[in-house]
Amino acid sequence: MIKYLLELRVKEENKIRIINNHIFREKPMSDKEIEEKQIEFCKSMRENYKEAGKVLEILEYSMTEVR
Repeated sequence: MIKYLLELRVKEENKIRIINNHIFREKPMSDKEIEEKQIEFCKSMRENYKEAGKVLEILEYSMTEVR
């Protein structure tokens, strides 16, 4: 089992936060799959914040394999 850590660094109401998401896979992900997961997670977080009436500014995102 391979574990990936997707990390978002965001600005929310003058505060900088880090939001983590863990993804587990049987096989290694390709670069394309990693990019798709990053974009998907960013979009879902923006939608969640928008539904809550908040603005989320994504400053940085990354995804790494955790051992």
